Order: sequence, then C-alpha cells, then structure tokens
Amino acid sequence: MKIYIIRHAEPDYPNNTITSPGHLEAKALAERLSGTKLDRIYSSPLGRALHTMQYTADKIGMQATVLPWLQELGGWQMTNRNGHPIVAWNADHTWVREHRPFPSSDDWHERAPYNDLSFAERFQEIKDHSDRFFLENGYRREGGRYKIEQSNRDTIAIFCHLGFGLAWLSHLLELPLPMVWSGFWIAPSSVTTVVMEEYDHGWAAPRCYGIGDVGHLYHAGLPLSSAGLIANNIN
Repeated sequence: MKIYIIRHAEPDYPNNTITSPGHLEAKALAERLSGTKLDRIYSSPLGRALHTMQYTADKIGMQATVLPWLQELGGWQMTNRNGHPIVAWNADHTWVREHRPFPSSDDWHERAPYNDLSFAERFQEIKDHSDRFFLENGYRREGGRYKIEQSNRDTIAIFCHLGFGLAWLSHLLELPLPMVWSGFWIAPSSVTTVVMEEYDHGWAAPRCYGIGDVGHLYHAGLPLSSAGLIANNIN
C-alpha cells in the first residue's frame, strides 16, 4: 500500500480556504496526481484541505471520503521560550534541541519542553485512529510493525495539514514527535510518500520514500509558499 500524505495548498486561515496562489498550487498538484494510479482519496474536513483536494477529485473523477481525524491538531498549545503561546509544532526548534538527552518515540512526552500529559493523550488519539485505518486496509499494528492480514496494493491520497501530517509520520516511522516537528517541514501542496513494505514472513512496516515533494510546483513554474515557516530569515 502506498500513501500520499498531502498538505493543503497555501492557506487562507481567516476564510477557512486557500489563497489565490494556493488554487494554482492545487491545480498543479491535480495535474500531477492525475498521471498516477489513485484508488482512493481521503480528506480532512477543514476548508483548506477540502478545497485543495477538490481539484484532484474533479480531475480524476473520484469522490473523496472525509475523515474528521485528519483535521489539523487542536489543543496543542504551549508556551514558547519567549513566554508567548504557540502551537506545539511551531515551537522554537533551537530551544527544543537544547533539551538533553534527546527523547525517544516512547518517552518524548515525559521530557521538556513537551512534558504535558494532554500531549500524550492527544497523540494517543492519533495513534488509535491510524491503527484502525491501517487495520481496515489489511495491516494490524503490533508494536512498531504491522501483521499482514491482507496484502494491499492500493494507492491512497490523503489531504491534511502540517502539524497533523508530521505527527502521523512520527507514529508511522517510530520517530520522537518533537524531533520530527523540529527537524522537518512540509510545504503547502507538498506530497510525502509512505509505502508499506511487505515481507514473506508476514510482517510489514512503513517506509518514507520521499518527504515534502513539490515537483509539481517547479514543473508549473510556481513559487514555493513559506506558510508555516517562522524563522527570522524566511522570506
């Protein structure tokens, strides 16, 4: 099974949609995806994901399934090093890396600056939804690997969000969430590819074949949106 984890196009947050450049991004993405094998499309219920997705759905003549658990993460608020509130995935990444020892995928929620019980509870919800989704697609998660109950060769496009997309990736790849948030960024309309690699012994595990690909933007001659980047030297 191949999964395309797709961040929505450039967001217009106040109006719950995408910007004019975002519509161009979504059209370019649809053109790219129309040349691939897609068996199913899923989307977050939020407008910016739905409006990005619709271009692809219309282009290939497929109806998407909306899954509420794919929406951007809610309630993940923390206080940044400067004392200001911020969503957890936008915390000062240099501050996150100051804390030693570095966390593991098992204990990150016990270590500063993410040692908040509600974070562990919210992440568990993501894990539970993910595991049910994979079970529905033939893979039963046991520990960090998946028992193959039914081999799956489908290609699935999932339209979601920055914070959620990286959090989901951390669960699939057994990587500590703070280090994924502080070490990766996925651009608007970008495509991250995860493949379930199956083995004859009956087990499978996800492997990332590419993260944040924006080849469709370069092909269409479109600029890369920096939405979600907050460092001082980001233009």
